[in-house]
Amino acid sequence: MYGCYGRRTIPGPPGFTLIKKMARKITGIIVVFLFSLFNSYGQTLGATIHAFTQVYDTVYGIQYYDKYNPKLGGDSVRKYFDGHLCNGPIEDHYPEGQLLHKGYYTDGKLTQYTNYYPDGQVERIFRPTSDRKDELKKYYKNTVVKSDVQYYEGNSTLWQDYYDNGQLSYVEEYDKKHERVLRRCSYYKDGKPLSVFVPLESKDPIIRYSMKEYFPNGQLQNESESIYSKDSYDFFKDGDEKQYDERGNLVAESEYVGGKLNNTIK
Repeated sequence: MYGCYGRRTIPGPPGFTLIKKMARKITGIIVVFLFSLFNSYGQTLGATIHAFTQVYDTVYGIQYYDKYNPKLGGDSVRKYFDGHLCNGPIEDHYPEGQLLHKGYYTDGKLTQYTNYYPDGQVERIFRPTSDRKDELKKYYKNTVVKSDVQYYEGNSTLWQDYYDNGQLSYVEEYDKKHERVLRRCSYYKDGKPLSVFVPLESKDPIIRYSMKEYFPNGQLQNESESIYSKDSYDFFKDGDEKQYDERGNLVAESEYVGGKLNNTIK
């Protein structure tokens, strides 16, 4: 007989208490894992898988996502699988699992993102640098900068392209309103100028430009002047045009007026 009517606790077999503690710990781990999995799934509802050949262009690179970037003229919106507009971070991968795209979306539109080559190297980065300015940098597979573009209120104000050896190949610069060309120059792979297009200093309300082209040896090949037509959004030759051979000898000279040949001098 017991001295009271309380419940008697019967001891379990040796190690039973340890087993119960381990069971509680494993249960906790499973709960945390499921919560993490659910949370991750919620953030990647719109994630997709693409093969490199589906998104890569041999000239322009991985421009597949440009359609979601209004700063680059994109007019498409990205949606989750349930039809809602994407908001927040989204990561896309290659079929083998490597990271392809890491972007941040607002109402279906990209605000900043990074694309990757299959080997993990960065292919491009688009990011805002201030309230009105953005920057797009593209890279070759050897990590050398391929292109660097500065935007102001959605317009490219400075565009620089490079050869795979790091040498500048092309530069184009505009004023902030994107109404006036400040320079448009190209270069040979060794750094020598190929063409130089810049405005001339003048009190004339019509802006005149100087165009000079060069041979690979650095000798001037062609020089002319032009004016910009706001009606046609194009440049027209206006003034003398001179052409030279690789030794610097003048071989031809003509006169243009408003884009039309007016007189052949030589």
